Amino acid sequence: MVVREKVGQPIQMTSGKRGFNISLYVDPEQMKVLEEIRWREHQSMSSIVRRALTEYIKAHGAGNETFRLDNWQSNPTFQAVPTILSDNERWRSHLKDCNRDEKLKLLKQANMIRSQIISVGLDKRR
Repeated sequence: MVVREKVGQPIQMTSGKRGFNISLYVDPEQMKVLEEIRWREHQSMSSIVRRALTEYIKAHGAGNETFRLDNWQSNPTFQAVPTILSDNERWRSHLKDCNRDEKLKLLKQANMIRSQIISVGLDKRR
């Protein structure tokens, strides 16, 4: 389906499929600022919201810092930590909130991962 943002300017959905119509509530102050930006940048509200959704999905898709609540229901020992490839600042922030036992547990796990990498080697075949 083709969505028209401005007369004569069709916008193709990236999936090539029909899009969805959504509605949302926005704080009046946010809306005022958004309108100013929108007019200054000559953007439609739809294109701004789609861009924000794309950025949100990219930031929270894989390696997301949030976890589904049923993780704890199905596994009471589930512990939320940053993903292994998270940036240093995210890990530093997490570690500041850990107690000694949690830090030791993470250190043990990190050493196990290090040992596994060493045991399989660093060859460039894959």
